[in-house]
Amino acid sequence: MDTKSTACGRFAGTLFDLSGRRALVTGASRGIGRAIAYRLAQHGADVVICARKSDALAAVANVINDAGSGRAVAVPANISRPGELEELASEAQAAFGGIDILVANAGLHIHNGPSATMNDAVLQKTIDGNFGALHRLSQHLLPGMSARGWGRIINIGTIAAHFGSGVYHSYTLSKALAMQYVRNIAVEHGAAGIRANTVSPGLVRTDMAGAILDNPEELAKELARSTVGRVGEPDEIAGVVVMLASEAGGYVNGQTIAVDGGQTIRYVV
Repeated sequence: MDTKSTACGRFAGTLFDLSGRRALVTGASRGIGRAIAYRLAQHGADVVICARKSDALAAVANVINDAGSGRAVAVPANISRPGELEELASEAQAAFGGIDILVANAGLHIHNGPSATMNDAVLQKTIDGNFGALHRLSQHLLPGMSARGWGRIINIGTIAAHFGSGVYHSYTLSKALAMQYVRNIAVEHGAAGIRANTVSPGLVRTDMAGAILDNPEELAKELARSTVGRVGEPDEIAGVVVMLASEAGGYVNGQTIAVDGGQTIRYVV
């Protein structure tokens, strides 16, 4: 192997070094979003973290700043409100002089049940949270990324949107819409140095998954599809995000990566 050819230019350092990069992570006060923000900063990125609850957000920022690598700035916002998203984008870019990496992690799952009970208000609010925030923040941040010739849009999806569902109607619809949006962004902006991808977690140990994790029967159903026999951890999602955000992910574009312990590839009889 010619190691000389792989150790030059932008690949001269570690493939996962994010020093000098600036990230915005939504839904960063807990669970997957918190892990993503911490790991991006651990690899050198400065991070703007966003969530609705300012106290919880400030606590995460303190942990990141105390760790002594990348810096963290907390900006509270509700992702389902366009006005607050606009303010978030402006404050995030002002905090570090621009944003190179957007991780759209925050999401809404407010309805379970038959399609007949999914009214217009529920559908619209879910789409606003799970697709609208990704779209609006991307619109604000893409011009700067294009001007600099480098950017990452990382959408946190769900493997639930890879299947049909009789109960998760609005949630899976909105997440599927976001996946297609990411593909379109990848095609439109790939030549400008921007990479756009979706990470779809399976069952991960988070508050959102509590209804399954705390129900032995439901948990057994989920684990029956797993090829690794356990629940995922937030850091295992964060690891894939770090890869996509770094030079290691520079040749990955427009993809949906399932991080699910093999749930989506196992046929259960």
